[in-house]
Amino acid sequence: MRSRVLVLLPCLMLAGCSAGESTAPSAAPTTPATAPQAPSPAASTPTFGTTAIPTAPLRLTGDMTRPRARLRFGEKAIVPVRHYYPLLKTYSEGVLGIVVQRIRTAPGSKVEGNFDEDDRALLKRHIAYYAKITITNESGNDFSPDTPRFNGEFGDFGPAVTMLGEKGLPGCREGNPPDSTEFGRKGAEWKTCLLRVSSRSRPMTEVQYDDPPYGKETQFEEDPSPDFNKHYNLGSITWS
Repeated sequence: MRSRVLVLLPCLMLAGCSAGESTAPSAAPTTPATAPQAPSPAASTPTFGTTAIPTAPLRLTGDMTRPRARLRFGEKAIVPVRHYYPLLKTYSEGVLGIVVQRIRTAPGSKVEGNFDEDDRALLKRHIAYYAKITITNESGNDFSPDTPRFNGEFGDFGPAVTMLGEKGLPGCREGNPPDSTEFGRKGAEWKTCLLRVSSRSRPMTEVQYDDPPYGKETQFEEDPSPDFNKHYNLGSITWS
């Protein structure tokens, strides 16, 4: 499948990264720090690998990061997650730690993919912005994480370039989420990354996390779980 590069579209897909060449403007120190403390709504003990349909939305406990929190690069967010596996018709829940490192840059020409000549020329005129991300199993429950929803922030106009199809940087890939045999223990890590392509005049300056309850739940008509979105979309967590 041929990858495509389009100009002046609003968003990009995820890609994994593990090394960089230079640091984007507005990057901050990377020393991990304790996440802001959240209010303490009531929360029931999560269940894992259960076929029981959840009857209550995800709730934040006192040690979880509050909605609309603004963290510095390198600080850890603590977030609740719930996954539904359609093929198995089961649910699992857990608590993740998320650390987003400072945004780095590389020449757009280093982005890999099955691009045609015109798209490759366009990439050469732009910059790859990316941020390494470490996700940890904070609850110690036996589950596999879904790919989190991260977005890069470019200001009012979005990135200058949108890419469709496979892509990455040398040695830098999002990678598939680890299965429960790798991730199903407290402290287990998954290293991934967010990649965007834009111009120097539209740099990526922030990274946002938008999974529930901070963002809306993605729900399809055939999903058996209740619609909890009236309790969600509370506000993204932002690293800058």
